[in-house]
Amino acid sequence: MSIFVFAIVSTAYFILHSVLAAERVKVFLMKNLIPVKYYRLFYNLLAVILLAPIAWLFFSIKKEMLLENAWFAMPGGVLLLGGLIWIWKAMQGYDLGEFTGLFQLKNGRQPEHTSLNVSGLNRLVRHPLYFGTLLVVWGFFLVLPLDAVLVMAIISTIYLFVGSKLEERKLTQQFGDAYRSYQENVPMLLPFKFR
Repeated sequence: MSIFVFAIVSTAYFILHSVLAAERVKVFLMKNLIPVKYYRLFYNLLAVILLAPIAWLFFSIKKEMLLENAWFAMPGGVLLLGGLIWIWKAMQGYDLGEFTGLFQLKNGRQPEHTSLNVSGLNRLVRHPLYFGTLLVVWGFFLVLPLDAVLVMAIISTIYLFVGSKLEERKLTQQFGDAYRSYQENVPMLLPFKFR
């Protein structure tokens, strides 16, 4: 088993995740295959189950250490822990029932959003969960600088950038000028404004 296979399988996972989140695909599947009340649960469960082959590949392939300097571990640990704390704080700004699919299961419908959530960490960055994930994957690479971890960090970064662009398209359609104004004032992935 090679790192190339690991990269292909990881990329396929992220592509499938994005395809199943696409509005057209969701609508099609909810009309023809999976009732609305089960779709989010199905989506989340599939995402977790499909991590198993990726984990199996990660542990099966031969890996190479890319950085021998132990000094990277401390800043990596800070990034990793900071990312986990950031994700935990970001999750407090979301409806966990909706996020997990329990709201949909209980109510038999998708939630309706009439206003844009710009509170909590959404004041600092438009995609706070994605930013936290970036901190985690790159922190993990510094803690454990293996070629397979680097591949996962790079693929995850590309996915998070592309995924946020796709999500932005949906949010612009849903909230129009309110979201465009939000885009102008709040950075997309990194909570820093660059001139």
